[in-house]
Amino acid sequence: MDDIEDTQWTPAAREAYSRRADELADAIRSHVAANLDRSGRVNEMESYLASVKALRHAVAAFDDAEFDWCGSFPLGFESDEDEDQDEREDDDDEVETGQFLTLSGQWDFRLTDPTATIQAGRSAYLRAWPDDSAEDADARVQDVRDAASEVLHAEGVNGLLETSGLEPLSHSTEFHVHDGTQTPEQDDETN
Repeated sequence: MDDIEDTQWTPAAREAYSRRADELADAIRSHVAANLDRSGRVNEMESYLASVKALRHAVAAFDDAEFDWCGSFPLGFESDEDEDQDEREDDDDEVETGQFLTLSGQWDFRLTDPTATIQAGRSAYLRAWPDDSAEDADARVQDVRDAASEVLHAEGVNGLLETSGLEPLSHSTEFHVHDGTQTPEQDDETN
């Protein structure tokens, strides 16, 4: 409490609060301008996320400055960690009933041609996102892991089995029937 009494209603806190308000207004204008220039392309995400981070920082700084000035949090800004914790607590409150089937699997491939696999991943990306460009596909699929993810998204496991540059070796699957609240009973099936 001593810190609050030392800063509240002081000229330094007033000046800092005014400065943070100006910085927040500038951050909002900058973020909106940058966002209005976007067209939805994948290669725009990095600069967009940087703008979001700067905006969040400005909001948090403004909230702190107002607290230092008058003891209030006008925006009630919470960090991402607080929001994630709230979501987890909300999820815990929801009780699912009935039986569930869970499928777990592993597929092993020999990587015979990484370049062909990456190209197959970029092609799969464009099939899943036909309004995007080849430049977007290049930005999204940088390596074999990205490629496999895009093939799996577009075509499922069977698509991976037919992907250029991958030689299927083996796979195993496990099926679990459970009620959602206890450890699943295991019915294993290995191929």
